[in-house]
Amino acid sequence: MEDGERQYLPNVVVWGAGKKCKIVVNAIRKDACNLKGIVDSNQELHHKRYMNQWLIDAPEELIDQSIDYIIISPECSETILEQCREMGIEEGKIIAYWESNAEYDFIDANGKKIYELEKELEKLKIRLNNLPYELGMKPSPIIRSAEELLEKIIKEKRSLSRYGDGELEIMQNRSRPWFQETDKNLAERLKEIFTCEDERIIIALANDFGNLDCFTEESADAIRQYLSQGIREKVMQMIDLNRIYYDAYVSRPYIQYQNKPYANRIFTLFKKIWENRNILLVEGRYAYNGIRNDLFQEAASIHRIIAPAKNAFSMYDEILTAAERCAEKDTLVLISLGPTATVLVYDLAMKGIQALDIGQLDNEYEWYMRGTDKKIKIPGKCVAESVDYRIPDEIADNLYEQQIIARVGV
Repeated sequence: MEDGERQYLPNVVVWGAGKKCKIVVNAIRKDACNLKGIVDSNQELHHKRYMNQWLIDAPEELIDQSIDYIIISPECSETILEQCREMGIEEGKIIAYWESNAEYDFIDANGKKIYELEKELEKLKIRLNNLPYELGMKPSPIIRSAEELLEKIIKEKRSLSRYGDGELEIMQNRSRPWFQETDKNLAERLKEIFTCEDERIIIALANDFGNLDCFTEESADAIRQYLSQGIREKVMQMIDLNRIYYDAYVSRPYIQYQNKPYANRIFTLFKKIWENRNILLVEGRYAYNGIRNDLFQEAASIHRIIAPAKNAFSMYDEILTAAERCAEKDTLVLISLGPTATVLVYDLAMKGIQALDIGQLDNEYEWYMRGTDKKIKIPGKCVAESVDYRIPDEIADNLYEQQIIARVGV
C-alpha cells in the first residue's frame, strides 16, 4: 500500500438485537470494519441505541448497497435468511455467525470458541446440580401421567387448569411469557386456584421436577436451566408434596419427547374428549386452533371467541362474560389463552361449565402431522415460543369466520 493510501474497511450490519447480539458485537473487530448498526424486525426496538452506541432500526432502513456484510446473531438463522432472500441480498454478503466456519479479518474467531466452551461447562454444572432430583434422591411432587389425566377427564368430565413455568413465574410476580405481562390480580388468582381442591377441576403441573429421561436432551437441558439459580427452591415453596397433580405437558405431547409415537396416543384421547360434543374455542388472535387440520373433526359443532393474542388478562371480565353467554348446556369450552386460560377454566368450572386449558396443543398437532422434530413455522399460525413466528399473516378461511360468535378486544 502506498503512503497516504487508506485501507478499505468493510461496512457491516448485525441482524438481530436479541440475547446473542452482544456476543456477536463483541467479536467484531471495530478496527477492521465499520459497524454501521443493528437491524431487527421488532418495531419496539427501532430508533433505540444498542449498548448506548449503535442504532437499532428496521432491516430496510439500514441495509443498502453500501453494506458489505450482514452478520446474523441468532443461533437459529433460517427466518432471517429467508428475509434476506426476499430483500434480494446477495448470499455472499450474509454471515450466519453461529453456523459459518469461514474466517473473516473483522471477526475474532476465538470469541465463538470461548462462548461455546463456557456454555458447555455451564450445562454440565447444571446437569450435575439437578442429578439428585432426577435420581429420586431429593423430593419432588407427585405428578400423574398425561394418559391418566385424559382418561380421568373422559370418564368424569372434569375441567383442567394447567401450571407451567409461565404461570409459576407470574405467581411470583416475575415476567416469563412474552404474551402476558405480570399482573398482581392474575398472580393472586393463580395462587388461589393452585390450592383448589374442588372435585370439578384438575390441577396440572409441568412434569419438570424429577426424572427427565423421557425428554429429548435439548428439552431436558432447557428444564434444568429454568430450574437453576434458585428457581427450583422458590417454586417448591408453592408446591404441596402431599398432593397429587397431573401432567401439564399433556398439551405438549410431541416435540419435547424422545418417543414421538407417544403423541399419537395423547391426540387420540384428546379427540375422544370432544367426540360428538359441541365445543367453544376461546383463543387468542392468530391461534387458529383446528384450522387446516383435523384436530376437532370429531366435534359435533365448533364456535369461537377471539381474544387478544397478548395480555388477554387485561380483558378478563369481558372474556368471562362472553364465554358464559356463548356456552350452552353441555358445551365443552377449550381455551388457548396463556395464563388467562388457567383462571378462566376455574371460573367456568365453578359455574358448572366444563372447560379445558389446551395451551399450544394445535401447534404440537401441526408438528406431529408434519413429522418434524423442531418447532418450525406453521403458515398463518402463531408459534408463541418462537420470536420469529409470533405474529403471522392472517389466515383467510370462510369456515373459521363463520365459527366466530364473539370478539373481545380485537
